Amino acid sequence: MPRAEVLPGRSLAHLSKIPPELSDALLQRGEWSLCAMEHSRIRAIEFEAPGAPFHHLTLPLERVPLKISLQMDGRRRIGRNAPDTLTMIEAGAGGTAMWDGTFESACFYFTTAALGTALGFDLEEGAHAVRTQVELHSPRLSRLLHALRADAQAGQPHGALVGDAIFVALAAQLVLRGEHRHVPPRAGGEASRVRRAIEYIQANLTDRLNIEAISGAASTSPFYLNHAFRTVLGASIWQYVLRERARYAFALMRDTPLNLAEVAQLAGFETYASFISSTRREYGCTPGNLRRLSF
Repeated sequence: MPRAEVLPGRSLAHLSKIPPELSDALLQRGEWSLCAMEHSRIRAIEFEAPGAPFHHLTLPLERVPLKISLQMDGRRRIGRNAPDTLTMIEAGAGGTAMWDGTFESACFYFTTAALGTALGFDLEEGAHAVRTQVELHSPRLSRLLHALRADAQAGQPHGALVGDAIFVALAAQLVLRGEHRHVPPRAGGEASRVRRAIEYIQANLTDRLNIEAISGAASTSPFYLNHAFRTVLGASIWQYVLRERARYAFALMRDTPLNLAEVAQLAGFETYASFISSTRREYGCTPGNLRRLSF
């Protein structure tokens, strides 16, 4: 199984709950800009789960009959494994966890600050929908977590870009409601922010990019910048970045004798698979066919 790549210079290794004695149960770890994932398969167990300074969402990956119990903060919560049913543990909640069969799951970790960064405003602890519970039935959250895991399984072919965008959508589900909802900027402001973001992307196109850095350059949040990109350009931030890299790669293929692996690297693609998929999406054929057709 491929191992997701860690972003250089920004490790989220502190977002981890697999104890050393269960390290052999860890199948894969993934890290993006604002969240991390541990995919594990752990036998029936009961253990002390100390409170952590980050939130925890567990996505079950096997449809097996299973009883899950959390004894935390003086309350006992019991649930069963079911499709689209998540376990949610709020930052700071600690106690005893138990399940009565082998349990394969993907656990996603993130902080309140990360939720705020994604949405563009400071959040106080508790100003979100993360509450400790065993049976949280949420098909929408489940789909987002499955998408994050799929990106990790694929080896994060587009770097942090896709996973960051998924986390922004996840943050909106957990925070944007009632008094926490912010009004997007007016159309004129959106165009200005998109222009600043494009200038940053073009200046750093061949470097590793993430949505947090791009939105910072545009002086707005990832959530609202992605909204602005869709309004102004009809594409998400990550779709725009990959399109521009594909166009730059085409110029390199046409104007230089570089081999395709060198082209992919110089154009800023995280993986060769990302180069192929982006070229096919932009030009309707593989890089090899495109090079042959361009001569």
